[in-house]
Amino acid sequence: MTGVGVKGKRFFVLVRRPLAMLLCIAVLASGLNGCSRAGFAYNQIDWVLTFYLARHFDLDKQQKVELREMVDRNLTWHRQTQLPLYSDALFALASSFDEPVTPEQAGMAYGEVLDFWDASMLHIIPDAQTFLSGLTDEQVQQMILRMEENNQELFEEYSGVTEEQRKANRDKRTIKILEQILGKLNTEQKQYISDSLGGMQDATQDWVENRRRWQLIFVQLVEEDPPEAEYRERLTNLYVYPRTYDEPEFQQTVDANLAAALELTSGLVNSLTPKQRKEAKRRLNKYASDFRKLAAKGVSR
Repeated sequence: MTGVGVKGKRFFVLVRRPLAMLLCIAVLASGLNGCSRAGFAYNQIDWVLTFYLARHFDLDKQQKVELREMVDRNLTWHRQTQLPLYSDALFALASSFDEPVTPEQAGMAYGEVLDFWDASMLHIIPDAQTFLSGLTDEQVQQMILRMEENNQELFEEYSGVTEEQRKANRDKRTIKILEQILGKLNTEQKQYISDSLGGMQDATQDWVENRRRWQLIFVQLVEEDPPEAEYRERLTNLYVYPRTYDEPEFQQTVDANLAAALELTSGLVNSLTPKQRKEAKRRLNKYASDFRKLAAKGVSR
């Protein structure tokens, strides 16, 4: 996964923290699924999250009820307190498109997203701890097996059989995501993206190894089930400070790729034509409006 630098800090958690999906999917679903589908996606996300978590374990009836209550409680908090913040940030980001963007400014925007992520993770930790503490030994073993199955699936998805396939997959994913936000990109801009990504280091194998290292520490915590205060502290470190468990070489690769990604981001934004800039602002403002409307509504069934 050559472009791991873009995900190398807390975006990376999507594929390395078993319960982190609880809030992050909600953000992605409402922000990147298209304006007309955003509300529907967010309003159905509780079912999606419950299914995602339940597929890692064979839950009994009471656990399923408690899981649904946990998901509903956290999504209600997220909708009421976090979506307005996302809306404000997107409106501000749209207005900034009238001026040139530097890598430093792109880094500040990235840092703001990380702060949003941390706030969500800190909020979910008490419920995550309760849920994990209630797992039986058999369920923990199921979790271990399915985590490794997911590792294999993710490795195949992100790596590709050959270096050329990995590069093609990476370019395609990146361009698709960027066009969802910025609108249609021209041939030169797509080539700029491909060239920039090509200069990043391929960290696929290190990514898998670090993912497994984090999972081993996570599983050890669940199996030990220490006293509440210790459990809370260790779980917080795993969720909010995952880089603590990364190898130094991998951290260096992540930092180098992140710097390259910020250069790519600022260069791409600055290359937008007036028409593209107008479309990007329209999309960002629409996403911001969607967040604002979703924040004002209750979760529908």
